[in-house]
Amino acid sequence: MKEEFGTQLESGALRFVRDLPGPIERVWEHFVDPEKRALWFCGGTMTETPGETFTLAFDHGQLSDEAFPDRFAELKGGVSFAVTLVEFDPPRRLVFRDFGGDDFGSAEDEGKVSIELAAIGDRVKLTLIQSPHSDFAHLISAAAGWQSHLGILIDELTGEPRRAFWAEHAEAEEHYRDRLKSAA
Repeated sequence: MKEEFGTQLESGALRFVRDLPGPIERVWEHFVDPEKRALWFCGGTMTETPGETFTLAFDHGQLSDEAFPDRFAELKGGVSFAVTLVEFDPPRRLVFRDFGGDDFGSAEDEGKVSIELAAIGDRVKLTLIQSPHSDFAHLISAAAGWQSHLGILIDELTGEPRRAFWAEHAEAEEHYRDRLKSAA
């Protein structure tokens, strides 16, 4: 099943809303337990204390059997980023910043990712907001990355076969390149 694409807010931030199977505690674990998070996004470490850093360790080779696109060859074998926990309110809100390390500028909100979960019956509404980025190419890649990663999260939570990460990423990049162009 194809999910809707994310939208760009007036601020330039990206917003993704997804309807996920609950319970909320199960979905929360897929964001804060590094082993479960690695099934759809990235492993690494985790902290529960705002102000402390933790690691996001990406290994896209574990998400898909596809060949890496040449322009993402530097990701082969994995990459890690230190991020700072801003908010931790289980099982509803998780905010971290400095995602991507030094690629982000000094603006207070640049590099911030906020994740909100809301239980609605036996379903969970996920709202993820990625702060705006001054580099348009990076913004497009981030949008496509979230689109692809969240699709794999849905596959993981529903027990569906995992979709092809890079194929999904390429399709999403094309969409966001056209859609976000006027916002650049």
